[in-house]
Amino acid sequence: MSYKKMFENQYGYFSEDGREYVIKTPKTPRPWVNVISNGDYSFIVSQTGSGFSWRGNAVENRLTRYSQDIIKDEWGKYIYIRDEESKEFWSASWKPVCSEPDFYEVRHGIGYSVITQTKNGIKSSLKMFVAPYKPVELWELTLTNETDRKRVLNLFTYLEWNLGFGHDEHREFHKIFIDTKYEKDINGFIVNKYLWGLANKKGQHNNRSWEYVAFHTTSEVPVSYDGDKESFIGMYGSQANPKAMEEKFLKKNTGRFGDAIGALQVEVVLDPGETKKIAFTLGCADNLTEALELSRKYNNVTEVENTFEKVKEFWSRFIDSEKINTPDDGMNIMTNIWLKYQAISCRIWGKAAYYQISGGYGYRDQLQDSMIFLESIPEYTKRQILMHASKQKRDGTVLHWWMTISGNGPETKCSDDLLWLPFITINYLKETNDFDILNEVVPFLDGNEGNLYEHCKRSIERAFMRFSPRGVPLIGENDWNDGLSAVGWDWKGESFWLGEFLYVILEDFKYIARKIGDIKFANKCDDVQNTLKDSINRFGWDGEWYLQATTDEGEKVGSKENDEGFIYLNPQTWAVISGIADPERSKVCMESVSKYLLRDYGTLLLYPAYSKVREDIGYITRYAPGLRENGGVYTHAATWSIIAYILINQIDKAYEVYRKICTPNRSSNIEHYKAEPYVLPGNTDGPQSPNYGRGSWTWYTGSAQWLHRVATNWILGIRADYDGLIVDPAIPAEWEGFTYTRKFRNSIYNIVVENKEHVQKGVKEIYIDGKLIEGNKIPDLNDGKTHEVKVIMGK
Repeated sequence: MSYKKMFENQYGYFSEDGREYVIKTPKTPRPWVNVISNGDYSFIVSQTGSGFSWRGNAVENRLTRYSQDIIKDEWGKYIYIRDEESKEFWSASWKPVCSEPDFYEVRHGIGYSVITQTKNGIKSSLKMFVAPYKPVELWELTLTNETDRKRVLNLFTYLEWNLGFGHDEHREFHKIFIDTKYEKDINGFIVNKYLWGLANKKGQHNNRSWEYVAFHTTSEVPVSYDGDKESFIGMYGSQANPKAMEEKFLKKNTGRFGDAIGALQVEVVLDPGETKKIAFTLGCADNLTEALELSRKYNNVTEVENTFEKVKEFWSRFIDSEKINTPDDGMNIMTNIWLKYQAISCRIWGKAAYYQISGGYGYRDQLQDSMIFLESIPEYTKRQILMHASKQKRDGTVLHWWMTISGNGPETKCSDDLLWLPFITINYLKETNDFDILNEVVPFLDGNEGNLYEHCKRSIERAFMRFSPRGVPLIGENDWNDGLSAVGWDWKGESFWLGEFLYVILEDFKYIARKIGDIKFANKCDDVQNTLKDSINRFGWDGEWYLQATTDEGEKVGSKENDEGFIYLNPQTWAVISGIADPERSKVCMESVSKYLLRDYGTLLLYPAYSKVREDIGYITRYAPGLRENGGVYTHAATWSIIAYILINQIDKAYEVYRKICTPNRSSNIEHYKAEPYVLPGNTDGPQSPNYGRGSWTWYTGSAQWLHRVATNWILGIRADYDGLIVDPAIPAEWEGFTYTRKFRNSIYNIVVENKEHVQKGVKEIYIDGKLIEGNKIPDLNDGKTHEVKVIMGK
């Protein structure tokens, strides 16, 4: 039976069903990782076996030590394997020993990773995952003796405890508060820490204990253990060749007077051809009782195997409620599986990855990301909306971000954050028709409370108070583009993109206001829309494209008058998306996008990149030319250009951008691209970088949700509206059609789109359960049934 390897390159490939990315060697161009989370407990593992664990917050509550280093990638939780006859040792992953295996393979899956290798006649397979709804990760190590003689192996786990804030600048102080204790009846460690970086109820720092209990155990009775790094590694030793490998047993050092690690030694005897499984746990419990209960529950290979089946069921709820099948394999894999997984496991739940360890919620960030739940479990979007509403003050301003445990977060002059609350609420209402959410009462950050409608309205009203005398919204510290951090610091600079974004929101919010009887505010929205349309077209049009902004001093940003950064992407795409640009200007500004910004790897955020620092613009000019926002392909913004091209009926251009930023398509030049081809990067280097086309800042990017939305809502053209599903595909003419199954409210729709006339747009007929309907909108049947929908494209 043949096995299809999808998008194979010299380092790896997608499995035939797309649900695993299989890596063939530990020596990938950059660490290719998996971010695994159950919404509470999380860990990262790379193809070398490195990574770290945390609960709730990767900054404030990190369980194991880690330091960002994508070159060496040498921080992790490891298992050493020692042959007791030859005394040769290696590790169950390539790191930390880095011995050359006879065979090596890593399978990153949805909620798990498996590292398999063969070395010295021993096949090992290390499966790692997080138990659903429990603060514990599980390692299932399977060992097989592939030789014709009996083998005696000793296994040694190794990890360094962190327990709390992830900083290392005063580690010699913080480490002395960790207390390791070996508990014989659970085959492992119970670990406490008598200091947390957070203040206590009186506001006193360094006077509060870490409020969890860590544990690390195994299903086998250890022959020894160690809780001290010095006795395990040896003074001036290394993880690649620790002192412990020279000695028969570990030293059993525990307590509060060492450098805290967790190391368990287990002996395994294998007859020729025999296979044995050993389970290990690592967790972060609320208290000692829970730590003991979880250890005892999962110190059982059968329980671990059963839990892995529950992991697959857990993720299926989020992944499998929606499925597309198109002629584009990359679109299928990413839309059906990996974009959802990236947005949920990393961006919303884990909030950390190798390029950024955040731990906090960004006001605009995770709100946008939460739209990924709309087609599966929209209650999760609702939860995110209400959480973010609670971070708003009575005057409508919001926290730019906040930490999930301490709640600390900055109040900034960022001008767009507060508007994402009504924007996401609008999209939630279109998907669910759950207008009752507007009546949900949410406290304000500075006292009192209001329902969600009032929270959204106050966001908009605060934006209304931030207009220039010319009728253009003020940019403040920045708009969506954080790098424009100095443009409007004194609240004089303007943002034309912000005006376009606000215009989009008002178009829907006035409908909502009228629906609930707030006619006065709906009329106000109409008036402001008229002002925005006039002002942006009068003052923002630069002849061939729209300006991005003006500075506090009145200097234009994103103008043909500028030597650098003379055109920005966002004000062009949102002029089209909003409808502020008339058809002629829509065409002209997008022609400028095609001329200056559409390049080999997608649409650049601006061009040309800044080579000189400008203190009146901000830190975007301090990046090297072509890096990130400074003239790179910023993937988040590039997804919006696809929508804009579709709206002006340039379908080939839209699909061209999609193909260029859909990462499986980078497999053909993976040595140059370097980043993981199974998740999106935050950015790709622009043409002024010597590494033009290199991917970076993977996993932790808001582009994952948006590329999923672009594929389903705009290319396939199936998008929710208040009274049904709009059907308006914009596909390559060569496509014969596609299928799309999705849940919408209380019904399931199996949609088959036929394109026998090979058009790019246009719906001729729609049949629901064999009956022809008028128009191109599937009505909201909401009957708990599955319906067959046939769509015939044509002119």
